Formats: sequence, structure tokens, C-alpha cells
Amino acid sequence: MTHIFFALLVLLSSPSHAVVKEVPQTSQRKVKVTLYKDLAFIEETRETLLKVGRNKLLIPEVPDSIIMETFFVHFRGLQSPLHVSEYTFQSPHLTRQELLKHSIGEPVYVLHHGAPPTSAKLLALDGDEAIVKSAELIWSVKQGQIGFPSLPHTLVPEPLIKLKVDAKEEGKCLFEMGYLAQGFSWNASYTVIVDAAEEKIDLTNWINIHNKSGMNIKKGLFRIAFAYPDGERFYDVRHPLTVADQGVKNISWLTAENLTPVRSFRVYPINDILKDEEGIVMKPPVETWLSVKNDTANGLGVPLPHGSMRVFRRNKDGALMYVGENKTFSVPIDGALSLRVGTTKDITVDMRQTDYRKLGNQVVESGYRVDLKNMTPHKKQVTIFQNVAGDWTILRETHPHAEEDNRVKWVVSLTPNETVSLRYRIRMNVREG
Repeated sequence: MTHIFFALLVLLSSPSHAVVKEVPQTSQRKVKVTLYKDLAFIEETRETLLKVGRNKLLIPEVPDSIIMETFFVHFRGLQSPLHVSEYTFQSPHLTRQELLKHSIGEPVYVLHHGAPPTSAKLLALDGDEAIVKSAELIWSVKQGQIGFPSLPHTLVPEPLIKLKVDAKEEGKCLFEMGYLAQGFSWNASYTVIVDAAEEKIDLTNWINIHNKSGMNIKKGLFRIAFAYPDGERFYDVRHPLTVADQGVKNISWLTAENLTPVRSFRVYPINDILKDEEGIVMKPPVETWLSVKNDTANGLGVPLPHGSMRVFRRNKDGALMYVGENKTFSVPIDGALSLRVGTTKDITVDMRQTDYRKLGNQVVESGYRVDLKNMTPHKKQVTIFQNVAGDWTILRETHPHAEEDNRVKWVVSLTPNETVSLRYRIRMNVREG
């Protein structure tokens, strides 16, 4: 049906007698796909034959969500310069109503029950009726009785790019075209297995490519944009990929076994510096985290994308138990991949607001005391995080602080069975909105 459609387009070509040429995906020599969060940049190379004079190239099998303002094309292979005078994009919108609207003034068939169809000309539409003319007779029929001998030249059965190219010589040539398109996306997922003693980790990182663009990608060279705080970085998939429209391709980005993690303990209080919470005793959980440095010495050493981590623990009998899901940011080489594996009762935390002052309409000061107790005969180290926003200042503190991921953090060391109090006071500028 598609080939019949293109043949009809040749017959219905413009009065300028341009040579109409279909350039299908089978003429594609290379395709590159750069994946961003919710769109893709596609670069294609296709081969075609140009005639002297005006050429009209019909390029099917492209995404149906092209952002045509980003389209560019470059021809190479001929000695004489070429001129691209026009490009257009048509997306398919085939409905009976569209067929009727675009067939006004064109030949149609009137279908009869039990009798051959009648050739007629469609004159107009009137509600559910169609006004037709056959021989010297004009009459109305139900729109459902109208049949169409072909597609109107203004409609297409699939997404189509049209290029008008003026050539001074005949010959085969390659042309490169590029465009942004929606319908592509990617996400990363991790499967993490922790042994019973939390001393070894098996890690598998998958990148999942989703194609809902309307275009089949055949042996494409894929590049993925990873987001980092200082901007995007691009990484190439090692092998060409074929990803069908409406398909998902899952590729193994990294697999590593028997990694040795570093265990740490973290506290993420849910206090609100801007509120008066004096007298409230908070008991935030102490979370157990395992971290692995992303380097070749640990069997890693490749950029790791942001994504979801499903964590499993292997019991002593070898059975796996699902622990939960973590989120991770992009981890560059030499960064640390960290995952939460649960909470511990070996360390207890009591937290309270010791003072609250509102200085004017926009400035708040809050003081806090965090009591940490080591319930074990072993040394422990705990990192306490405090969410902050806007302009803030640490006025007083019993332990030195650092900053990490828009948080203030303190590292507190505990000897066996020791209780340590962390005290700090923050002044924060309250910005309206």
C-alpha cells in the first residue's frame, strides 16, 4: 500500500515536473542516536540518486514527533553544489473524516449493498451526508457509503519528510540529516545483592532504552547523556543496537561481583529549622549504608548513571530477601556508589530543638542537641545530615561541619558504649515564596 501511495505521488507531482524519488530506510547507511532525558538527537545518512534539475525526495520511516525547527541536511558526493530550496514534514492523520475533507473535488466511489460501486465526484459534506455528482445527477448519500480509490496527495499513511533539491548533475550521493525527536527516553536500573554479613556486593547496572517514536532504529550507534551537577557528559554504547518502535531495549552497562564495600551509619533528621519545635523529642533512625568507590581497583571504573537500585540480601541459607529500593545520582569515575541496606539498633539518637528565635520577618535562629549512644563494644562513626535552604550560617557547633548535596553534615566518632552530644545553632534567612 505504501508503494502504491508513493507511485500516486509521482503522478500527482507539481507542474514544475520535479523528479519524485522515494528514499526508504533501506537506503540508510548509518544512524546515530543521542539520548537525553525525554528526547533524542538523530543523525541519519541515506543514499539517493539525483537527476539534473528539480528533485523531490520523499523520506519515509522517520519519527512521528520530529521537531522540525531543528532539522538540517547536508549533501555530499557530487562535484557541483546542490541547493535545498524547501523541506516539509507530514505526519499521518488518517481518519474517515480527514479522508472525506481532503477528497472534496476528487473522484470517489459510492458503495451500494449488493450492487457494484458507482464512480462519482465528491462535491461537499453536509452533516452526516455527502453530496456527490455522477454523470448529470447530483444527490446525497450517507458518508459511510463513500469509498476512496486512493489517498489524497495531502495525506500520508506514515510520517514523511519532503525535500526539494536542485541539482546541476546526475549521480548517486549521500545526504546527512539530523533532527531532535520526542518519543525516546532512557532510564537506568541496578540490581544489588548483599551477602549475609554485608561484606560483599554483586552489582549489575542496566540501561533501559524506550522507543515510542514511530520509527524503527536498525543497528543504531547510541550515545547517552548523563546528568552531573556541572553539566552533561556523553557516553557511547559499545555495540550497535536495534530498537523497534514501541520497544524497550535493556543493555548491560556494568556487571561486577564480590565488591568489598565500606559500611557507614547515617542520620537524616526530619526537623524543620524554620519552625518552633521546642519540647519535641525526635528519634530519627540510624541508617546503614554501604559504599563502593567507582574505580578499576574495585572492578568498576565506568561512569554510572542516575537510576533506581533494587537491593537484595542473601541469607545464611543462600535465599534472597528483597530489602528495598534506593535512588542514586550519576556517579563519575572515582566517585562513590552508595546504597541504603536498612537501619540499626546498635546506635540510638535523641534529637531536640533547644532554642528558637525569630529575628524580624525573615531571619530565624534554631539551636539543636543530638545525643548519640553507641550500644556496642565496638567503635562506631555516625554522619548526621541537616537540610538547609537559602542563606544560612552556623553560629556555634561542638563538631566541625562540612557541606554535601545541599546539606550540612557532621561526623561523630563513638567509642564502645559511649554517649556523645552534638550541639549546633543555625541562623537562616527566610525568603518569601
